[in-house]
Amino acid sequence: MDDLLTIGEFSVSCGLSPKMLRSYAAAGLLVPIAVDAWSGYRYYSPAQVHRARVVAALRRAGIGVEEIAGFLDAPDPRRFAEWDERIRQSAVTHREALALARELLREQAEAPGSSATTERKTPMAEHLSAGAATDAGGRADNEDIALVGDGLFAVADGLGGLSEGALAARTATETLAAAFAADATLDGLISACREANRMVWQRTGAEQTGTTLTAFAITSDRGPVFVHAGDSRLYRMRDGLVVRLTRDHTVTAELVETGALRADLAATHPHRRVLTRAFGVGPSVEVDYAGVLCRPGDRMLLCTDGAFEPLSAADLTATLRSESTPRAAAEALVRHAVRAGTEDNATALVVDIA
Repeated sequence: MDDLLTIGEFSVSCGLSPKMLRSYAAAGLLVPIAVDAWSGYRYYSPAQVHRARVVAALRRAGIGVEEIAGFLDAPDPRRFAEWDERIRQSAVTHREALALARELLREQAEAPGSSATTERKTPMAEHLSAGAATDAGGRADNEDIALVGDGLFAVADGLGGLSEGALAARTATETLAAAFAADATLDGLISACREANRMVWQRTGAEQTGTTLTAFAITSDRGPVFVHAGDSRLYRMRDGLVVRLTRDHTVTAELVETGALRADLAATHPHRRVLTRAFGVGPSVEVDYAGVLCRPGDRMLLCTDGAFEPLSAADLTATLRSESTPRAAAEALVRHAVRAGTEDNATALVVDIA
């Protein structure tokens, strides 16, 4: 036993703490070569140092213990490319979350009643310009709808792959627009959502269809707000930085949020298109809503999943930055999504704040 290393010596050699080594031993990843039957003290072989260093490096990269064990049992160099892509996607998600947190704190500092002296002016409808584009993409029919109204902008993605999906999307947006025109307050907008859901449910409830709906509106009492149900999205670009303001109401998004599913696996999960909220799938719907602090120069993007899914965050940002007008930006986004092989209808609506 002269060449055996104590757990302390082995820890120094490989860079893993004794606590980590004990947990990896329990998992069968780094099992001591010998254990003192009297004291229970663990000993490792110098030949295990290399394996331990590989484990340490992979753990620092965020790779799970079970994955590492399987990899070391049957090393496949292709796994490194998979892990590299996962880390890249995770970094994008983390940067988006960090950017959103930064923006939220900045907005809080600039909100009325805060200690900051910067004045925030609520943009009115006359200070907005908008443009939209849509394409059937990978479908035979286009069941997406884009609404450009007076202080109200929305996209809806009809569900079900049948003509009833288009009817649901059209019914939701038309009802929302009519109700908001009659009462442009925040309460009026929320009531408009309830009425839109009721109308879709009434017209298509027996057809097993429905629609997503994401809207950006200038209310008369609260200024800019959004309402949202489904997996269409609202983004804001400010100073070249794009931040998503809505959360997807899907099974996979909720699994990721609770830690039950890794974010990099969501795109291929069998339930990735299963919605947890949508208009017209029941007699009532719960919508997310929140105020949106806007500045001159901000660019808002509303889009259906067929427009954003095929594009990386970098591609989406570059397209929004490169086009000077809302219509050109919307058309470019849809065009890029179609070229990238979108499997769904693709719709984008861009709103510029002057």
